Amino acid sequence: MYLDICCFKRPFDDATADRVRTEAEAVAAILDAVKAGTFELVRSPAHDFENERNPREDRRLATRLWLDVATTFVEATTSAATRARELAAIGFGPLDALHLAFAEQARARWFVTTDDRLLKRAATERQHLRLEVLRPDQVPLHSRGVNS
Repeated sequence: MYLDICCFKRPFDDATADRVRTEAEAVAAILDAVKAGTFELVRSPAHDFENERNPREDRRLATRLWLDVATTFVEATTSAATRARELAAIGFGPLDALHLAFAEQARARWFVTTDDRLLKRAATERQHLRLEVLRPDQVPLHSRGVNS
């Protein structure tokens, strides 16, 4: 599975809103499942690029530690760049398109995000994607076997 960088940031958001609290708890459960070997987590250069742009050092360092539990790493490739351009051409933002391209390159089953705009675009363009786009609280944590 591939977590969009916004998932790693969700625990820092105001948890008084039910959705934020639910998603933050789901992200924590996903990371626990990765640590337990239930799921594989993908890490890409887009994660590191986006995380390093965070001006809040505490959040940047915490996110880096969470990213360190990743078990699958993808490299920047020409094919990922080409795919990102294709996804951007159908309406995904450039960074979202890059994350999606890396997730597809890793053959992730799920791309997990809290970004409503990205979720909406993914639902509209579902037929053009090679994976399922979900919110953290939609990930079926009780799946059997190791999934990415």
